[in-house]
Amino acid sequence: MIFNRYLIKMFFRKLIFVQAFILVIYTSFLVLQHTEYISEYNSSVFEILIFDLMKMPYSLYQTMPVAVIAATIFTVLAMIKNHEILAYVSLGGRIRNIAAVFFGAGLVVGIFLFFIGEYVNPKVEFARDKYEKEVIEGKEYNPRGELSDLWVKESDNRFINVSVVDPVDKILVNVVEYFYNSEGKIVKIVDFDRGVYNGSEWILKDYKVYDTTNIPKMVDNVSSKVVKSEAYNNIVSIINTNPKLLTVDELDNLINLYRSKGLNADKYKLLFYNKFAHPLSIIILILLIVPLTISFSRQHSYITLAARAMFAGFGFWLAVASCESMGRAGIITPFLANFIPHIIFSLFIVFMLYKKEHGNN
Repeated sequence: MIFNRYLIKMFFRKLIFVQAFILVIYTSFLVLQHTEYISEYNSSVFEILIFDLMKMPYSLYQTMPVAVIAATIFTVLAMIKNHEILAYVSLGGRIRNIAAVFFGAGLVVGIFLFFIGEYVNPKVEFARDKYEKEVIEGKEYNPRGELSDLWVKESDNRFINVSVVDPVDKILVNVVEYFYNSEGKIVKIVDFDRGVYNGSEWILKDYKVYDTTNIPKMVDNVSSKVVKSEAYNNIVSIINTNPKLLTVDELDNLINLYRSKGLNADKYKLLFYNKFAHPLSIIILILLIVPLTISFSRQHSYITLAARAMFAGFGFWLAVASCESMGRAGIITPFLANFIPHIIFSLFIVFMLYKKEHGNN
């Protein structure tokens, strides 16, 4: 029990140090990158610093795996250097017990990371966007983050209601436009089932126009109509919701909504499963690094052990990136795209722990 507490304390101390170092470097880079705001918007360095400091929770969420790799390597190598792991094993301890302690530490970090991504990042990024518009750019902040049941006032006599907006593929579903006269009476209604942007024009499916000046009557009805519309372009561009910042419940509702409208929801399924796969990767990385860094050989080299562990860690992230690309391309399902690397490397971890338990370096 004393050894476990000592191990956990050492790991978290090194993790905090490494993560803080990464955040300082990354934030400094952002500040230098945004110095152009001084000449462009007449902003002060302090305002830019505050703006980039607000990025820290999201940066922490993204860079935590790198910090975990480094912290695990530093922890295990420090214990090997001081012969603490050798002493622990000599007194009857097992490598699997050390791995179990690291598993517990990884579980804590993973839960913390899930909390950051689910509850902290959306609120902080919203505040950051607001700060950028109002303080940095000196403009009014008018966020439009809704992807469903969106109402837009295009002009004094025209309102547009969109049932679902897909800002990624630029698709509008179930659109109804209301045109008013100077007395506030609806004089024309335009509706279409779906609008798809082809790069320069909008293709409107099942397009209908109703004249409601006196007795409502249909004046136009075509299966497909091609138009150029700045209004529709604006609708898909003003949606500033970053899908990566949506919560699990929001993604689930969005997936169900897209399904009901016949839209492809795979891009949101990828993000939905990633909400769980990203924190889980912390545990995988820690358990991957531990057996690769432990060595009882007198001829071992600390540099070789560290390089081997880092190579395996970045190999895992290469596999994650490759599977994610295949998922986006539709080659594999969103679930497999997120969890295939975890499954493969989990088997490798079991194999490595088995080897270490039987005295193989």
